Amino acid sequence: MTEAAKRGGPREGAGRKPKAPSGELMKAHNMRWTDAGWADVLLIGMDRVRELVAKEAARLRKQQRDE
Repeated sequence: MTEAAKRGGPREGAGRKPKAPSGELMKAHNMRWTDAGWADVLLIGMDRVRELVAKEAARLRKQQRDE
């Protein structure tokens, strides 16, 4: 046995994380979807879904400030 003992391989979450355009690390979050809802997400595209969610959240935040 001339090889050094190997430690475990890469663990879950050990890889490089994608970054948002702002430079913030992006994390995966679980969401429940029906098969039809997920098909809609895939049809629209995840980038567009993120854009729609951000736009709606900004609208709601503005609405809450105004109240």
